[in-house]
Amino acid sequence: MNHNSKIISKLFRSSVLSIIAAAIAAMLGIVIDGIIIGRFLGTDSMAAYGLVTPVVNLTTAFSGVLAMGAQVVCAQHLGAGSKQKARQTFSMCMVVTIVISAVLMLLIFFFRENVCVLLGARDKSAHLLPLVSDYLLGMMFSIPSVLLLFEFNALMRLDGDANRVVVAVVVMTVLDIVGDILNALVIKGGMLGMGITTSISYFVALVIMLLHFTKKDIIFKFSFKGLRLKDLSDILLTGSSSAMGSTATMLRNAILNQIMVATVLSSTAVAALSVLNTIMNFTSSTMIGIGMTCAMIAGMILGEKDRSAALSLVKVTVRTALLIGGILAVAIFLLADVIAGVFKGDNGEQMVALAARGLRFYSVSLILYGINNAFVNYTQGMRRMAISNIFCFLETFVFIVVPALSLAGILSTDAVWLAFLIGEGCTLLSIIIFAAIHKRGIPYRMSDYLFLKEPFGAPEENVFEASVTDESQVIPASDAVREFCVSKNADPKQTYLLSLFVEELGNNIVRHGFMKGKGNGIDIRVIREEEGFTLRFRDNCKAFDPTEWIKLHESDDPTSNIGIRMVCGMAKSVHYVSAMDLNNLTVSI
Repeated sequence: MNHNSKIISKLFRSSVLSIIAAAIAAMLGIVIDGIIIGRFLGTDSMAAYGLVTPVVNLTTAFSGVLAMGAQVVCAQHLGAGSKQKARQTFSMCMVVTIVISAVLMLLIFFFRENVCVLLGARDKSAHLLPLVSDYLLGMMFSIPSVLLLFEFNALMRLDGDANRVVVAVVVMTVLDIVGDILNALVIKGGMLGMGITTSISYFVALVIMLLHFTKKDIIFKFSFKGLRLKDLSDILLTGSSSAMGSTATMLRNAILNQIMVATVLSSTAVAALSVLNTIMNFTSSTMIGIGMTCAMIAGMILGEKDRSAALSLVKVTVRTALLIGGILAVAIFLLADVIAGVFKGDNGEQMVALAARGLRFYSVSLILYGINNAFVNYTQGMRRMAISNIFCFLETFVFIVVPALSLAGILSTDAVWLAFLIGEGCTLLSIIIFAAIHKRGIPYRMSDYLFLKEPFGAPEENVFEASVTDESQVIPASDAVREFCVSKNADPKQTYLLSLFVEELGNNIVRHGFMKGKGNGIDIRVIREEEGFTLRFRDNCKAFDPTEWIKLHESDDPTSNIGIRMVCGMAKSVHYVSAMDLNNLTVSI
């Protein structure tokens, strides 16, 4: 593994751990909601909780399109070295979020009963309408917080404040659990109280995250200045696969609920499906955390046009998805009865048996889901939106709903459980077939699954790459850059400057940026372009902006940090961006 692969892998692992931790904590609150509702409020309340799932999916559809769209577009701008464009995208995202939140809250408040009927609280399940209505009313107040939390969760990682996200979500989860228990055992607030408790916990988490924006040295600062409709269109287009996934999930759950309602078991079957959906939300959050990390890093790689980094990203994402998906699959399969039993209320034996059976079917599909989700998010990060949307729609809706409807008359509730496994298998087969069409051959290498829009970056022969992990490697890298420039017919001045800049900047980073025991390294890329050469440094060392340093020390000793002064003075342009705890310096010659 070259060091480029090591830096990408280390960045992925460090990012994915915090994202998964936050996602698990958030989903743990949802799981606890389901457990407390099932055990203390009864099977009907659990069924009502399940019927509200499509509304939750709709909210996450909006938050997903804005969060993922803004994250990828901002990461691309930062990868290309433009903080200003990233800030404009962030500001537009905030404006749209407030508008959407207000509209959704008003619609639910004034048309709540109609929404409940549409969700399935009618006919055999008409007695569930008051419970569904109460829960919707309580949950309504969480909508602004949910949308903003999803977006901050994505963007604050780019801004180097991932720990705050974890703290906020952990606090939210603890408050939700404590509030749910008090509501069920002390306050006796029913489904309305459950919804209000969730809204309060989300709001507290939002306040914690908002404190990030009181800091001085941050990338994302809100401003009405420079707002552009193009930024909105970029966000919506790039986040479209997230919207596709959430909307398709909402429709899928509504259809599956109707299949369950149509069975003899009625609300018991819906409650069993609610258990499965609750566990799916929890386990899927882990895979979604992997996908979000992949999309975020892919956006940065897209801005840099770095093909080798894209390959490293796909490899580490697939490996991680296989490992974690396998662990979760085994755990759920073996503990299905125990997990389902946790949700058991009065006279809930039949519901537990159904839910346990569904969990075992679902567990087998988890490994495939991890791989499929990784490619949906990777292609989204690379802004291959048509590919991402197709994969997402097939996986989330078509390949699950069609088998469920086709087999319902034969297998009853088993049709729903089996549909998840069939769906993931068909999705993976579709990805392989598409890669084969794209390659026009058998896609047996990981590089066959990059799905890049060609031409992607400079031709391979016009790119030089080297990695430095200690000071002894700087001079050899400088010499190799000189040889590369000569082979590309660079003029003597360009050759001299590029070689000199690699030596000066490389030594500066090693001497002042490396931290003991941190596995620090530098990726050096030299790109031959029509208008000249571009030199790029990527490192995972201490943050340091040479352009800002020059501004702050213009009148100081001119011999201090002479290498930095020389580079900034002799290059056509120098751009620095710190994102995801990586330093990215671009020098044009």
